[in-house]
Amino acid sequence: MSPIVEMGYNKIMAKHKQKKLFLVLTIIETVVIVALLLVIAVPLLLKTDEDGFEIERKWLIRQEDIPYDLSEAEVYDIYQTYISFSPEIRVRKIDDGSDYVLTIKTNDPAFKGLKRTEQEYHIAENEYYSLLTKKEGETIHKTRYSLPVDGNLVEIDIFHDQLNGLAYMEIEFFSTDAANAFQEPDWVVKDVTADLAYKNQSLAANGIPDSFKKYINERSKK
Repeated sequence: MSPIVEMGYNKIMAKHKQKKLFLVLTIIETVVIVALLLVIAVPLLLKTDEDGFEIERKWLIRQEDIPYDLSEAEVYDIYQTYISFSPEIRVRKIDDGSDYVLTIKTNDPAFKGLKRTEQEYHIAENEYYSLLTKKEGETIHKTRYSLPVDGNLVEIDIFHDQLNGLAYMEIEFFSTDAANAFQEPDWVVKDVTADLAYKNQSLAANGIPDSFKKYINERSKK
């Protein structure tokens, strides 16, 4: 190949490589842009007017009637202490100190316990024990079992110590419509979402609700 022909060939190949590189870069840029759009758009598509709220229903249950295999659940040992009943502020020690959480909740009276704002903050061990000095009521000790059931995350709380015998099932929803539309299972005792006596805050302040004691007494007579 003559020097002139070789020079022309090299120029053609160089231009070809540039075009190929440009195409590759264009594809990469397109992928990045699409990914960014998905990151931005998906949360917007999923966003509802109820973002920032905890929307949850709660049922009183009997441990012996639980139909789920709790050995397949994620298990958490929780010590929950209120440092203020009003406003509602609590701290939790989880799994003997693997995590410490400060939570602030506010109720929306119109929704009767179904919908509340909730803010959580992970705190250090020394901060947790410092806040414990402001304790109000009794510390609640419970074991939580979390497992997916029919597309919902079901949480079973089994209480201990002064609340021994009490057990709840809780399910959190994305909207009040979804919560209200949910068909409760026939094995639960009753829906206590709106019953203030069954709120954890009330359990810490007043212990086991009188209605639950009455229910236990009636069952023992059968």
